[in-house]
Amino acid sequence: MNLWHITEETFEPTLKRIHSNETVFTIGNGYFGTRGTYEEGYPRDNAATLLFGVFDDIPVAREELANTPDWIPIKLFVNRERFRLDRGQILAYQRSLDMQQGLLRRTVTWRSDQGIRLRLDTERFASLADEHVGAIRYTVTIEETPDNQPCDISIWSGISLAEGNYDVMHWESVDQRSEGDISWFHTETKKTLVQLVQSMCFLSDTPEFERMMLDSDIAPSIRYNGKLAPGETFTADKIVVMYTSRDVHNPREKSIAHLQKLLDSASGHYRQVYNELLARNQEAWRTFWEIADVVIEGDERAQRGMRFNIYQLRINVSDHDYRYSVAAKGLTGFGYRGHVFHDTEVFMLPFYTFVMPKVARNLLLYRYHLLDAARRKAASNGYEGAQYPWESTLNGEETTPVSIVHPETGEVVPVLNGFIELHITASIAYAVWQYWQITGDDAFLRDYGAEILLSTATFWASRVEKNEETNQYEINDVIGPDEWHEHVDNNAFTNYMASKNILYALDALRWLALNAPEKERELGEKLRLTNQRISYWLDVAQHMRVPQVRQSGLFEQFDGFFQLEPLDQSKFKGRRDSFQGILGVEAVQKYRIIKQADVLMLLTLQRDQFDERTKRVNWDYYYPITDHDYGSSLTPALHVVLACELAYLEEAYKLFMKGAMVDIENLRGNTPEGIHAACAGAVWQAAIFGAAGLQISDEHKVITEPHWLNNWSRLAFSVYYKGKLHRFDLRREQQ
Repeated sequence: MNLWHITEETFEPTLKRIHSNETVFTIGNGYFGTRGTYEEGYPRDNAATLLFGVFDDIPVAREELANTPDWIPIKLFVNRERFRLDRGQILAYQRSLDMQQGLLRRTVTWRSDQGIRLRLDTERFASLADEHVGAIRYTVTIEETPDNQPCDISIWSGISLAEGNYDVMHWESVDQRSEGDISWFHTETKKTLVQLVQSMCFLSDTPEFERMMLDSDIAPSIRYNGKLAPGETFTADKIVVMYTSRDVHNPREKSIAHLQKLLDSASGHYRQVYNELLARNQEAWRTFWEIADVVIEGDERAQRGMRFNIYQLRINVSDHDYRYSVAAKGLTGFGYRGHVFHDTEVFMLPFYTFVMPKVARNLLLYRYHLLDAARRKAASNGYEGAQYPWESTLNGEETTPVSIVHPETGEVVPVLNGFIELHITASIAYAVWQYWQITGDDAFLRDYGAEILLSTATFWASRVEKNEETNQYEINDVIGPDEWHEHVDNNAFTNYMASKNILYALDALRWLALNAPEKERELGEKLRLTNQRISYWLDVAQHMRVPQVRQSGLFEQFDGFFQLEPLDQSKFKGRRDSFQGILGVEAVQKYRIIKQADVLMLLTLQRDQFDERTKRVNWDYYYPITDHDYGSSLTPALHVVLACELAYLEEAYKLFMKGAMVDIENLRGNTPEGIHAACAGAVWQAAIFGAAGLQISDEHKVITEPHWLNNWSRLAFSVYYKGKLHRFDLRREQQ
């Protein structure tokens, strides 16, 4: 089987399978993502094209990525009988996502109820070379008719306004017209008033077919009518160009002109438009994979899973737009409404920092440009500095809903994350520091990063409370990364990372004093960085309470965690739900059971700060009480890094595959809502930091210490460090 392809060999009409594969077969380029729905369309499918940073307002959750008018529809009628896979007879079927070229292909042999046998070949892509362009090649071949006579063919290709985010419709028609070969559709979001223009052509060089341009306020279309005899073929290429008012002042003019330029370049040779777009797209993907590919030999399933997750990391992020970031579901589905979490900085950013450093810079610029909003959030809570929201979109305001209907229990539960899950602020500071350490981008630290570090350090210094009895600083009433335990005091991850946040800020201040004294003075005045304040920061960082049993090195996840009741997991064998779903939101907090890595995530992110003994004692304690099956998709793959260091290689491989296949095989049952973008980043970290053992030595050299998983015999990859590309080709020694 091709190691670059995700392939489906049968059509299964169940909604769960259809919706899951819509996510898996998404095409995209970072500007837009289009789910893998079928051109002919089916009732209750979740067709969606989501544009990077295009939001509309909604109740409760405030904003969500607005599902744009669907550019995919192409409907085929044969002797007035509509082609659909849930009608007639499927004789052969294959659909395949070619990740190497960003292509989605489908081949179907189908017999109609009238006995007409045809073959349909489709191919589509979102151009990585020209981000505003989507293209489909649609080919129909008549193989057999009952009387061996020609049959009537009608093909309708359009753009449909009828798609929303489930039941919420975000777009209204503004204008529509057909001019020459081009039909354009101008729409606008209902609340945020973002303008979108989609220009479309549907080109065929089959002269016997009649073309009609049909204007409509909700579904403009282009139709072809004609006849095909057995052995004859009809091919048409659909090219769509999309621009919004976020891109240019006049998206209508730009969209039409862009498509017209593509048509003019072909000089009337219609297929040449698609062919040239395809060639440029293929070259762009070749350039990407030349750096980004991770080669795994000896395990085909792991190799495909690895490439699928890297593919997702590419198609869900813009390579130039810093006004938005990577959402939890990227541009592949409606889950989490396109909101941005700490997932980006903790799980995904390492990939971008080492493989696409310019993108990593933009993702951090997104946080920089939202500093004022973070300052407002801190002030509204009575603190100084910058407190980043748990969920954010474009303006940096907190977008976490205050309550939800729990997906597993059906109960309405308050959502406290936006109020007391604070560690995202330290995670962003950590990401800034790591980016600078890996890239050596001094200009970024000087112009942007230092202010993030200093502003977030100011927040932590104002958020702590001093315990006069212990002479330690505490951070009380929080939610840690585990998330099942609320209103806890002194979460080890939060406190340790906050302390490091302050130390990063102090180091950045010293660097500015030596390398950019004018910037140091500017920030000192802006942020009121007095000597007294700096001394206080240092005291906070040095005396932060981080609960830990000194003799053994075992961290206590938060004050009182060790006193919680143990949970006998053997009583829940065969369960199909998380422990929170079974026990309830309140009851689960009484037990020593956690949703996802908390202490172990701290030891992973800060692994150079802890010895093997500390890592092992914490692994042995926390790993068995983590809900790996139904808790969270985030941390199974991230656990691989520690598992490899501790030589738990059998467990490391199981965890790697859980992460690598979470969406391809819909292991969590929620792939229909979109891919698990954080998990994709964690899979890359698992392979590079875990299996390959990549690290930066004390001499600032990039080195590896491989830990071979399963039957892996080769691991090859590339990373950037300090602006230089390093290529590694690791091969397993024969035992």
